[in-house]
Amino acid sequence: MLPSTIVFRLLKVKLKVSRNRFFLIAGAVTGLALLFAALFWYFEKVDFYTAFYWAVITMATIGYGDVTPHTSAGRAVAMVAAVAGISTFTALVSIIAESFISSTLRRMLGMQKVKYSAHYVVIGQGSSIPSFVRELLSAIVSGEAEMRPIVVVFPSEEERRRVELPDEVEVLIGDPTNPETLERAHVREASYVVLALEDDSKAVFTTLMVKKASKAKVLVEVLSEESSGLLKQAGADRVIVSRSLAGRLLASSIFEPEVVDVIDDLTTALGGYDITVITREDLWGMTYVEALRKLHEEKGYFLLGYYKEGPVLSPSLDERIPEGAKLVIVRPSKRSVG
Repeated sequence: MLPSTIVFRLLKVKLKVSRNRFFLIAGAVTGLALLFAALFWYFEKVDFYTAFYWAVITMATIGYGDVTPHTSAGRAVAMVAAVAGISTFTALVSIIAESFISSTLRRMLGMQKVKYSAHYVVIGQGSSIPSFVRELLSAIVSGEAEMRPIVVVFPSEEERRRVELPDEVEVLIGDPTNPETLERAHVREASYVVLALEDDSKAVFTTLMVKKASKAKVLVEVLSEESSGLLKQAGADRVIVSRSLAGRLLASSIFEPEVVDVIDDLTTALGGYDITVITREDLWGMTYVEALRKLHEEKGYFLLGYYKEGPVLSPSLDERIPEGAKLVIVRPSKRSVG
């Protein structure tokens, strides 16, 4: 089996040739139609629009019979037009069909180009990809995230085969460090780009490329704490150190397993509770205990604290919620109650 990169290059060459042939044959069809129309107009003494209509219908071998030649010269033109039409129209239709087949093949191989804007682009491999997609789709369904197309870019066909994704997700195959791959994913018009590459050096390089081409927010998963600073310097808007987080959770499983269960519930799409942030301007200036009581009575929410330039959790009861702060709450999951 040919490598996907070679197949992609062959398809690009084939598409370019097909495009040139299409314009060439389309021009030939138009030119012949005008020529036969002019001859029919001259020999049959009809208006040129009628002659052109006759030429197209004859060349397409439809032959309604509403306009027919009455002279010997006109009949000769009709015979030549019919034969020429069969050849040129058949060639034109075959090129159009070939283009559709090439497009389908490119999509099957993940080599198509998307034209979305303000979409989510996910680039990478491993278990983080399906987890991210499931969580994002769940948030979209519940109204917690904006409904936008999701494009996932895998580095190879083997990686794609390892992962099952919903049909509504557009899947591309390509090297994320190749500008052509980012162009096919239309990164420059994306709203968010998520990187989970399992290679911190590639993550840094790809972040630089994305930031150069797009104003999208870039969220990156890295394996080591040392790479976090580099990625922030490269322009990443948020960096998640996956191994560090996993290590802390594993350690907690020994001496406080209940905490791990709570975190898992709060961060899983199918959990019973959500931890989220909300904006409530009417609660700015209230004390923490007043805001906590009001939210619980109105919505059943539990107020953990607030976020302003950083999280402030479990403040003193008489501390006032500052203006401009977002409230950090725990609430029953919409997915569990709906």
